[in-house]
Amino acid sequence: MTEDTKKTSERIIPDNFKSKEEYLLYLRHLFAYEFASRAFPKDCCCLEVGCGEGYGTSLLSKYVKEIIGLDVDNEIIMHAQKKYRTANCYFILYDGEKIPFEDYKFDGVISFQVIEHIEDDKRFVSEIHRVLKENGIFILTTPNRTYRLKPRQKPWNPFHVREYYPLELDNLLKSVFHEVKVLGIRGTEEVQKIEKIESNSHLIFQI
Repeated sequence: MTEDTKKTSERIIPDNFKSKEEYLLYLRHLFAYEFASRAFPKDCCCLEVGCGEGYGTSLLSKYVKEIIGLDVDNEIIMHAQKKYRTANCYFILYDGEKIPFEDYKFDGVISFQVIEHIEDDKRFVSEIHRVLKENGIFILTTPNRTYRLKPRQKPWNPFHVREYYPLELDNLLKSVFHEVKVLGIRGTEEVQKIEKIESNSHLIFQI
């Protein structure tokens, strides 16, 4: 953790992990960045919406022509600029609604563990669609409520507006994008057990 920014359960900083849960969340994010590094061509101009601390944006910059990270937190953006800015990787503050770029700007957009925090999710994906070039690629990750919540249960994570069933996410994305593929990321049984323990502890705390 640096002195420039605060570490929270929603903003992973890959230094001195304090718990298994923190480390597993980091690995889940890392898997998504590695997946994106194989999905995008090397001449790709990319955008990350919700870049957080910036380590993943920096990692992906080694595989693409250029990448820009957006976040709503000015402190975290200043931290990312100081720690990770390079000739092809930089970070910009935005208001969480209007992406500050013209239409059809990017070959690829990523947004990992962000959409569950957004009130107007339809507007969110529409803005991403707007800045994507024709045949551009959008990759997102978000929790699957099938494995985390009981029917009609509200998210135990207080920062999450909602969590999606796969079909709900598919329908949302198809309202904007022509071609959609919903995949899953799951860990070993030990990893799943740790997440269940975490969810149960949050549920008890809420009661």
